[in-house]
Amino acid sequence: MRRPLHHHGLVGDEDQGHGRTGDEHRGPGPAEDEGHGAIGWIREIVLNTSQPWRLAAFWAGLLGGTPVEWYPGWVTLEPPPHGQRLSFQGTGGDRAAGSGAAPAAHFDVLVSDLAAAHERVVAAGAVFAGEHVSARPGPGGQPVRWRVYQDPAGHPFCLVTR
Repeated sequence: MRRPLHHHGLVGDEDQGHGRTGDEHRGPGPAEDEGHGAIGWIREIVLNTSQPWRLAAFWAGLLGGTPVEWYPGWVTLEPPPHGQRLSFQGTGGDRAAGSGAAPAAHFDVLVSDLAAAHERVVAAGAVFAGEHVSARPGPGGQPVRWRVYQDPAGHPFCLVTR
């Protein structure tokens, strides 16, 4: 059974033990000018792996930082200032590129309005694959939803909210 791609570690949540909120890793918000300009920005790159801690430790050795487990099966390497956030999603097994199996990586695109962003990416040619709820609630305890899509060439990406 193929697991859904998913989002965790919310912008605005305290970075466990590091005193950062995650806000310093993002620039200005997405354009909100009646459907023109950017829909959002890449919040993080997510690598699928059967061993998220092992892969996070490898990348921490190359890039620096400390892996943080947001919830079981989801480990995030918080970047240095101006770096890219990298996360590791636990899956049933590692898959070789080009094997025809599920993709090994996807982008999480941070948006301020999930419904409006949905309409724009579908109009641009994305294929909607499903909506999910994060295992980790938002800062106010509310459920956090995200949506999974494929671009016109079949590459997966997720739209996530703050």
